[in-house]
Amino acid sequence: MRTNRITLLVDDLDSAIRFYTNAFGLTLIEDSQISESKRIVRIATSDQEVTFNLATPKKGDEDLVGRQAGQRVLVFIDTDNLETDLVRFADNHVDIIDGPRTESFGRCVLVKDLVGNTWEFVERV
Repeated sequence: MRTNRITLLVDDLDSAIRFYTNAFGLTLIEDSQISESKRIVRIATSDQEVTFNLATPKKGDEDLVGRQAGQRVLVFIDTDNLETDLVRFADNHVDIIDGPRTESFGRCVLVKDLVGNTWEFVERV
C-alpha cells in the first residue's frame, strides 16, 4: 500500500491554485471540470508521489476548512532548499508561525496555508 492523494478543503479553488503554486511552489497537475457541480483540482510536489486534491467543503463541513488537523501540522514537506522557500514565502506574504530553526533532523519552518492549516517545510541534513 501507499498513499497517492490527500484532500485539502479550501474556500475557493482558483485562489487555492494560485496560493499553493505561487506561495508553496507546488505544481498544478490537474484542473478538470467533470460536470457543472464537480471540478477535480490536483496539486503536487515535484516528485508527484503524493498529490493533494483541492476541494470545497460539502454542506455541513464548512467549519473544517483550515482545521483539518486541529492545531497540529497537517502536511510535512521535505525541501531541497529552505532558503528558496523562505524567499518565496516572503514574496507571497505567507504567515511563518515558527522558525526557521535547526533541529537534529535538519532546518525547518512552520507556516500557515491559505486557509489556516499548518505545514512544516524541512531541509533534511
